[in-house]
Amino acid sequence: MAKRGYTRDTIRGGASDWDVSRPFSSYFRMLGSLVVHPVRFFELLPKVSDVRAPGLFLAFSGLPVALFWFVAAGIYPALVALVLPLPLSFPLAGLYHLGSVGGRYGYLVTWRILAYPLGFYLPLSAVPLVRWVAAAYAGVVLVGVGLAMVREIGVVRAVLASAVVTGLLMFAVYQVAGWR
Repeated sequence: MAKRGYTRDTIRGGASDWDVSRPFSSYFRMLGSLVVHPVRFFELLPKVSDVRAPGLFLAFSGLPVALFWFVAAGIYPALVALVLPLPLSFPLAGLYHLGSVGGRYGYLVTWRILAYPLGFYLPLSAVPLVRWVAAAYAGVVLVGVGLAMVREIGVVRAVLASAVVTGLLMFAVYQVAGWR
C-alpha cells in the first residue's frame, strides 16, 4: 500500500527509480540492479515524464564524480564534474531520442532511460582505461537495452542507435580531451 500522496511513479519512485528518502542505499541498490540485470531494471522503470527522481539522482551522482575527479585531476575538474551530469544529460538524451524516433513515449522518457546509465558511468570516467569500457557498456549496452525495453523499438535498431551515438561521443571526447 502506498503512503498518502505517493504512487509507484512519484518522486519516491517505482521499483527501479531512485528513492530520495534513502539516497545512499537507493543509489547503490539501483546501480547494482542496473549493472547486474539491466533488462529487469528497464522493465520496472516508470514510463512517466516526471523528471524529479532521475534529475535528483544525476545531481546526487555528481558528488562521487566530483570526489573521483578531485583525486584524479584536481579541484577544477572536480567542480566541473559536480555540476555537469544534469545539464549534460539533456542534449545527450536528445541524440539518443533522435536515434530511436518512432518509438513509444516521448523525449522525457528517453531522458529517464539515459539518466541512470549516465549516473553509473560518470564516477568511472575519472579512471584511465576503465572510462572507455564503462562508456561503451553504459552507452551501448545499458542505453540500448533501455531503448529496446522502454521505447519499444527493435533490439537491433536500439543497439545500432546507441552504438552510433556512443561511438560518436567517445570519438569527440577522445579528440577534444585527448583522454587515454
